[in-house]
Amino acid sequence: MILRTIIFACSILLIFGRCAQVVAPTGGKKDSIAPQLVQSIPSNKTVNFQGNRIELLFDEYIIVDNINQKLVITPEADNPYSYKLNDETLVLNFKKKFEDSTTYTLNFGDAVKDFSEKNPAKNLKIVFSTGPKLDSGRVYGRVKDLKTNQPILDVLVGLYPPSDTLDPVKQKPYYFSRTDSSGIFSIENIQVKPYRIIAVEDKNRNMLFNSKDERIGFLTDPIPGNSDSTFYNLDMVISDNSMLRIQRTLPKVNDYTVIFNKGLESAKIRFTEGDTLPHVVTADQIKFYNVGTHPDSIQVEIAVTDSLGTDSTFQQKITFLQQRGKTPQKDPFNLNSRPENNRPLSLNLHSQFNFNKPVSILDTESIMLVRDSTSSTALSKFEMEWNPYRTELIVKGKVVAKDSLKWQFPKGAVISIEQDTLPATTIKHPVLDNEDYGTLAGSILIADSSQSFIVELVDEKYKVVRSAKESPYHFTEIPEGKYFLRLILDDNKNGRWDSGQFQKAMQPERIVYYQEVLNIKSNFEFSNINISVDNPK
Repeated sequence: MILRTIIFACSILLIFGRCAQVVAPTGGKKDSIAPQLVQSIPSNKTVNFQGNRIELLFDEYIIVDNINQKLVITPEADNPYSYKLNDETLVLNFKKKFEDSTTYTLNFGDAVKDFSEKNPAKNLKIVFSTGPKLDSGRVYGRVKDLKTNQPILDVLVGLYPPSDTLDPVKQKPYYFSRTDSSGIFSIENIQVKPYRIIAVEDKNRNMLFNSKDERIGFLTDPIPGNSDSTFYNLDMVISDNSMLRIQRTLPKVNDYTVIFNKGLESAKIRFTEGDTLPHVVTADQIKFYNVGTHPDSIQVEIAVTDSLGTDSTFQQKITFLQQRGKTPQKDPFNLNSRPENNRPLSLNLHSQFNFNKPVSILDTESIMLVRDSTSSTALSKFEMEWNPYRTELIVKGKVVAKDSLKWQFPKGAVISIEQDTLPATTIKHPVLDNEDYGTLAGSILIADSSQSFIVELVDEKYKVVRSAKESPYHFTEIPEGKYFLRLILDDNKNGRWDSGQFQKAMQPERIVYYQEVLNIKSNFEFSNINISVDNPK
């Protein structure tokens, strides 16, 4: 009897125990409240901290998300840590104690989130000092792209000890922060002393500058890391200061390509033994074509200028691969145009045709501009201009049409130096007359009358639409759309923008934007759109 009673009692306990299991609630109002920090050890702004364990207690269950990437500790501490998560508590255990008499800031970003809805804790930051007082220095400001005038998110802004040998390629910052979506950064609780401030794009998050493909911005002179209200603006650009070199070559049966490690501003080819080969210079490479009769290998001297204006000369042997088996496959022969297909074309004709190979034969009598689908004019009737490689053709003239213009390239009208034929191609354009365009005019107001400049109108993708080098400027035939007006201060008077060099403490040439977006409308003139620069230096 007693045994039955015990078994019955256990069964009841098991049943009710299962009913009392904790499960996630269903339905109800969604949790939108971020976890709140209840207590920390050490507490925020503690002084004389000597431990190596950080403990954070929250008001609800939490998770951590990629804390090793998101937790930012300044100054940088060569002090590895592990972490443990226990319901509402996060514990960081550092391998060793922190450096003496130093103020540390632990900024968690959005690494800590609540368990249920993944709401990140806001402004989660712990500051403590291993000495008797907290450092009070502060540096803050904004980072933007110099060429677009737009803020940049997640840029590494670092403070470095001033030094003539400072190299952000090899040296990590002592203090650092990252920008928010508005490009704003703030580095607080730093030692009050001078620093060099440098912004680095840091794509791979190694806290070092990769000059090949990362933007950089810097101030030339050291800044005082004090607690005043100075706001620093940093403008970032790509500035590849590495020495120009031939990165690799790509020999084929039909062509031979010399590829450089960065972009070329210009190139001159000299064939040292009297031979010659057709060639094309593009952004960062030179391609030689295997046509005509020539020796098995040809020696050339390549004199190039890179994007920083540095001149270099290379000796290169051009050797094509030998033909084996069937005829090698050629790259297709094609073209693209500006304006692009189906984009408006002015009656003051200006068409640009870009071919992917040098052109050997152009039948200007069979290529036609068809007007309103009723009449046509041969290409030969227009003004034409080739680039040095016969890959770019500019066509100018005046035409009369009401609705449409259409370029027609029949098959066989264009033949490349490789003797392949451009397929039949048609490029259509709606017609815009003068009333369909807007105009823009204004002046550049600079205190120094000897200052050279370039004024540019760029579209929403920052592609240059119009440019001038004089004031007042007057831009006509601007299609409807949104544009930006900017001014390049051409300090070295070379007619182009220069990106500067960090190692030589050379800032990029300044770019000043007109403060408003210009919404160009048809049959409307913007006048007195002036850009004023009081102190261009």
